[in-house]
Amino acid sequence: MIVETGREIQGLGVDLRGYLGVVGVSPSTYGHWIREEVAGRLVELPPRPPSAATLALWAELREKMKDLAHRRHYTFGLNPLCTAYMGRVSRVKFRELARDVRAEANREKRKNWLRYEFTHPDVAHSLDLVELPRGVAYSGRRYMARILDDCTRCTVWKAISRNKGLYVGIAAVQSHLEKNPAPLVFKFDLEFGHPGMETLLLSKKIAPLPNPPGSPWFNGKNERANKDVQSWFEPFGSDQDWATEELGKELNFCFTEVDELWEREEFGGGSRRKAYAELPRASVDRDAFLQDTTAYRRALLMRPDNRLSPMQAWRVATKDMLKKFGLVRYGDPQEV
Repeated sequence: MIVETGREIQGLGVDLRGYLGVVGVSPSTYGHWIREEVAGRLVELPPRPPSAATLALWAELREKMKDLAHRRHYTFGLNPLCTAYMGRVSRVKFRELARDVRAEANREKRKNWLRYEFTHPDVAHSLDLVELPRGVAYSGRRYMARILDDCTRCTVWKAISRNKGLYVGIAAVQSHLEKNPAPLVFKFDLEFGHPGMETLLLSKKIAPLPNPPGSPWFNGKNERANKDVQSWFEPFGSDQDWATEELGKELNFCFTEVDELWEREEFGGGSRRKAYAELPRASVDRDAFLQDTTAYRRALLMRPDNRLSPMQAWRVATKDMLKKFGLVRYGDPQEV
């Protein structure tokens, strides 16, 4: 502790002998400080660069970690690897390499995901919930139910709810369809995957497109839009007294900026709202699309080797019909 304190004093640019003289210390303590200063032990030496042998050892370890990173049990495989390199690589360096390799492997996996885009607005809409700040006076949870157009990422409907779950999702879709054009397909998480949601969508001639469980990237546009909302509220801190009316006003400011003011390169410098209003709609026969989707889903469920649930069959059938009718375009693998 004495040596560390001496280093802090030197780091401040203060003369160590003068400082000790001012604060007043015993002769033995003063002699200890002076000997440490003269010996140069109070000065931090710059770290030496690793040797060629050390760099080669780290590179060898990284390759072995990369091989493990593409397997399911990555963490368990690291334990014997750490034991094998004990004494040659410090535990701190081993953990640093493991974190870097895991992050690199995750980036590679995301690049290999095949990304697709919808060709026109109102082909697909998607629903998601995001938790809002609680506020000081209101301790309960509040959520924003939001529906966006998957082609332009423009928010087409939103509302604040104190609850979440199936009935909130059904009410959101019902309210949205009363005010806005109906899409050809509707994407939703499996928490809303209920016959009630299926019946509502089919009554409006909309094909259900449920997201697979544990796959947030399938609804990635909504997930990234949720981060925009959370980032908007972060600068306010946790001491705000958020009334529901204040939250609604702040959400309006947020979406005005994100959807109407920010210029987007993919839309030629225009905003999401402008793109949603001006881009042409798909010229597809809604009845034919839904009829083909329903017939293909029925065929999937009647196969002798079928292992799909009724909701999974909707996902497979709807995605295939989107390809058949030319309503999606696939790009090169890229970061999503």
